Amino acid sequence: MTSVMMSVVVCTGTRAVADEKGDANAELIKAIQALQAEVVALKGEVTAVRKDQARILTELNAIKRSQKPSQKRPKKKADTTVYNVTIGSSPFLGPKNAPVTIVEFVDVQCPFCGKEWPKIQQALKDYPKDVRVVFKHFPLSFHKQAKPAHAAMQLAAQKSNDAFWQMHDKILANRKDLAVTTLRKYAEQIGLDLQKFDEVMGDAAQIDALLAADMAEAKKCKVRGTPTVLINGLKLANRNPKGYKDRIDQILAAKKKGGK
Repeated sequence: MTSVMMSVVVCTGTRAVADEKGDANAELIKAIQALQAEVVALKGEVTAVRKDQARILTELNAIKRSQKPSQKRPKKKADTTVYNVTIGSSPFLGPKNAPVTIVEFVDVQCPFCGKEWPKIQQALKDYPKDVRVVFKHFPLSFHKQAKPAHAAMQLAAQKSNDAFWQMHDKILANRKDLAVTTLRKYAEQIGLDLQKFDEVMGDAAQIDALLAADMAEAKKCKVRGTPTVLINGLKLANRNPKGYKDRIDQILAAKKKGGK
């Protein structure tokens, strides 16, 4: 009796295990079939994308073929006009009657002007008896702190040529801080009339009036940007140290031979 019952139990257990394995296999088969279906779908999507890419490339190539080849912009011709620049009472360095006059139109907020000044200083150093440097204001409209800074320099120029260059050097040494409060400190250090300074800084019309002569001169000389450098009236296209040297030497050689 006991052996019969044990046989029944064993048989029953074996069928249960077999049933479980069968269920697991069925689920695995279903999973594999689902993955196969997804792979087939992905292959279809990839094929569609490739077709779209091929179509887009074909269209782009057609557009390129239909377009005319772009024409290169002609190089801007150098301004060969010799301008009769009015020096007037503009601040200067070097001998007043030097045979070579370098006029620079400047915006002190312009980073390129900051880089230009050492080259001009070098020209003064190399030709101490032959070169005069003249400063002209040309603050650009999009440099919002430039006008007050230039007005401060012009107020210093009204005191003296030396006062102007003191203000000029202070501003160029700290070009990133052109706040009116900073400019006022410079004005106090130089000994300017602070009441007049405050009055001008609070009145845009007075600032414009201080700079009007140089702005008109810039228009006459067709100045478009900064720095613009003219040497004896001719705009210097090649503004590297060699460009300065070549132009100065050319003028001095012509003067030596009796030319203009």
